[in-house]
Amino acid sequence: MAGSLALGLVLGLAALSFTMRAIGPFAPNLPAAITQRTSGLAPALLAALVAIQLTGVNGLLHIDVKVAAVILVAVLSALRVPLIVCVVAGALVAALLRAVFHL
Repeated sequence: MAGSLALGLVLGLAALSFTMRAIGPFAPNLPAAITQRTSGLAPALLAALVAIQLTGVNGLLHIDVKVAAVILVAVLSALRVPLIVCVVAGALVAALLRAVFHL
């Protein structure tokens, strides 16, 4: 389980991301400075959630099938594969490893 600070950060990122998405249709002409600074909220939230899932109680990396799935997704992302394909490929790898090794 994540610590309270990590949980607070993830919830804060989620709230900020949701707020920016909700404001978008009502303020289509946001200044470029705001758009540039908030464009990384969704990837930051995803990275925070992945980091929390990959670490154990003591904050160290917990080795299981999720690590292989995240590595595959990182490689596919670096190759500029669409996000949905990356996510589905990662889920399939995790499911196959769990089925093969009965985890």
